[in-house]
Amino acid sequence: MRVFGPGAIIASVTVGTGETIFAPRVGAVFGYAMLWVPLAAVVFKAAQVYAGARYIVLTGEHPLRAWSRIPGPRAWVAKLLGIVSIIAFPMWMAALSDALASLCIWITGIGAESSWGRPLWGTAIILTATTLSLIQTYNLVERVSTLILVLKMGLILLAILVVKPDWAAALWGMLVPHLPAYEPWVTAKYPDFMGRTVFFEMAVLMGAVGGGVQDYLGYVGFLREKNWGAAGQASEGPRKLSHEPGVVARGLSWLRAPALDATISFGSVLLITICFMILGAAVLHPLRLVPTDADLYSQQSKFLGLIHPQLISVYKAGVFFAIFGAIYGMLPVYARTTYELAIAIWPKRSWDFDRLRLQVILYTAVGALLLLWTGFKTVVLAGIVAPFAGVLGCGLWCLAMIWVEWKQLPAVYRMSKWLLALTAVAGITMTAVGCYVTAFSWWR
Repeated sequence: MRVFGPGAIIASVTVGTGETIFAPRVGAVFGYAMLWVPLAAVVFKAAQVYAGARYIVLTGEHPLRAWSRIPGPRAWVAKLLGIVSIIAFPMWMAALSDALASLCIWITGIGAESSWGRPLWGTAIILTATTLSLIQTYNLVERVSTLILVLKMGLILLAILVVKPDWAAALWGMLVPHLPAYEPWVTAKYPDFMGRTVFFEMAVLMGAVGGGVQDYLGYVGFLREKNWGAAGQASEGPRKLSHEPGVVARGLSWLRAPALDATISFGSVLLITICFMILGAAVLHPLRLVPTDADLYSQQSKFLGLIHPQLISVYKAGVFFAIFGAIYGMLPVYARTTYELAIAIWPKRSWDFDRLRLQVILYTAVGALLLLWTGFKTVVLAGIVAPFAGVLGCGLWCLAMIWVEWKQLPAVYRMSKWLLALTAVAGITMTAVGCYVTAFSWWR
C-alpha cells in the first residue's frame, strides 16, 4: 500500500463511462458473449503502461522524449499523440459530465422534463471539478482517489454477490473471443444500433475501458512524484546505463514498484468492468433493457433493486462516486500529460507547470461546456473519442516502445521476450482496430 499511488489515480480516473455504462450496455445487448473484450483491453493496456513506466524508472526520461528521436519529422510521434490527447481532453470531460448529469437528474428529478436539465447539471459538475482541481495537490489526489477506488470495489462486489449470474457462460465468454450478432429485438427496440456494427461496439468498449493515451501519458509523468528508481531525476537526454551486474540488478529491482502499481490498478479496473458487464448480461439482457443516451443509468439500478428496493440507493452512491471520482482526477492527469508533451516537443523552452496546468484546466473545462451546450451526449461522444484515444493512440504507444527498447536501452535492461511479445501483439491489434473504427466513427 505504501508503493501503490499513481495507479489509484489512474484507476479512479479511468473507471467511468466505459465501466458503468458501456460494459453493462454491451452485456445487456450481447449477454456474456463479449466478456473477452474488457479482458483483452485491460491486458493490452496494462502491458502498454508498464512498458512506459519501466522506461522512466530505469532512465529518468519520460517515454515521450525517447519517442521524439524516432526517425522522421521532428518529434512526430509526440506531436501525433499530443493532438490525440488534446482533442480527447474536453470530449471525455463532457462525456463523463453528461453521464453524471443524467444520474443527478434521475436521483433528484430536477430538470427531467427540460432540454436544459442535463447541460445545466453538467455545467455545475464541471465548475465544481475545476474548482477542486485548482486547489488540490498530488498527495490529496492520490489519497482521495485511493478512497474512491476502495468504495467502488466494495459496492460493485456487493452487487455481484446478491445477483446470481451464469458463471459458466461468463467464463466461456471471457476465454473464447468471437463477435456475436445482434438479436432481432435489439435493433427493433433500439433503432440507434442500426448504424453501429458489432465490431464498432467492440472497439468502443475496448477504447472506453481503462482510459486512453491522454491518461497514461500523465500517469507515467506522475511516477516522478514517487521517486522510484531514476524517475525522480530529470533527464535531458538518453541516460548512459551501467552494465555493472550490481547496478543492473538494482535497476531491475526497482521495476517491482511500477509492476505492482500497474497490476493493482488494472486489476481493479478489470474486476469492476467484468462485474458491471456480468450484471448487464444477467439482469438487463433477459429483460431486453439497454442503457442509451436518453436513459444512461436507471436500467442498471435493477442490479440491486431486484433484490431489495432500498439497495437502489447503494447503487446510486456507487455510480456517483465512480463518475465524480473520474472527473475529479482527470484534470491534474491532463495537466501532467500536457506538461510532458510540451517538454518532449519543445525541449529548449522553459515550462512553468503551474501556469500550464491552469491553461489545461481552463481549456478542458470550457471545451467540455461548449460540447454539452451544443447537444452532444455521452454515448455519441464516447463513440467518437474512444476509438482514436483509447485504442489507436494506445496501439501507437506500444509500437513506439518496442522501437525504444531496441534502440535506446542496453540488452540487459530490455523487456523479457514474453513482455515484448505481448506489447507487440497489443500494439498491432489496437493500432489496426483503432485505424478502422476511427475512420468509421468520424465518417459516420
